[in-house]
Amino acid sequence: MPKDQRSFYRIDVMMPCSYRILSKLEAEKTPLPFTPDAKYIEEYFMQNLAQLDKQISEVISHINQKSALLATALTAMNSKINFILSTIDNKQLTRAIPQRLVNLSGGGIAINIDEKIEMTDKLDLLIKPLPNEEPILVRCNIVKITPLNEPSSGAIVALSYENLTEEDRRKLVYFIQAKEIELAQQNRKEGH
Repeated sequence: MPKDQRSFYRIDVMMPCSYRILSKLEAEKTPLPFTPDAKYIEEYFMQNLAQLDKQISEVISHINQKSALLATALTAMNSKINFILSTIDNKQLTRAIPQRLVNLSGGGIAINIDEKIEMTDKLDLLIKPLPNEEPILVRCNIVKITPLNEPSSGAIVALSYENLTEEDRRKLVYFIQAKEIELAQQNRKEGH
């Protein structure tokens, strides 16, 4: 689509971005609050860590059947990691959001996803475009899934934001404009 027909300019950029894939049924059962606070965001994305912790405990239990010493060491390391995670505040947690290359606009985003995803799924996205602002948690609709060449490399998934607040849209547009200015200045310095 030509740029002039879009309502928002798109830009490829590295930014903190995390996601959760939900089936249509899961999305209906767990609507996002209109204005999620930091505590909600932390608990929502910490659920992934809780599931991982359960898997780790199960594996340690199996290892214990072969080597009690190794299981004790792994349990101690897991306890230490859990303690460290419990002392992390919200600002540190949002710094832990992985950096990811995204194609961003004020109306949607495209990201590479390795997991299996269907057109009927929804995707909850946690992004932090501005370092001194709260992160954005938004549910997204899948617009298009483009499989990558190698079967194991996932797909590029184009998403549109569902019920993005004007405040969050402002953050995104401001971030995009700042990146455009940064890119223009860089091109001028390089003599393009």
